[in-house]
Amino acid sequence: MGDFRRYPGCRLLIACSACSWSKAYDPERVIDRLRALRAGGHATRVADVARRVQWTCPACGRLRWRAQFAWPPGLKPRDIRRLADRYRN
Repeated sequence: MGDFRRYPGCRLLIACSACSWSKAYDPERVIDRLRALRAGGHATRVADVARRVQWTCPACGRLRWRAQFAWPPGLKPRDIRRLADRYRN
């Protein structure tokens, strides 16, 4: 999870493998939640986050999740450079 800083502005996308329903989360908040639960932190792999999701998909009702980093819609290259500069400094 700690690699999210290499991709400025990215979101953690949790998606259902069965029907492709998805929802994006702020990676920092996910890391904070993992720490609060004493279940991980920066070193937690993204695939392990998907395995920890215990609620069923609202669209199909299955429990088959995958996780990955994704760019939010509408993020322009100019915004990516601005965010990269902010993280670097």
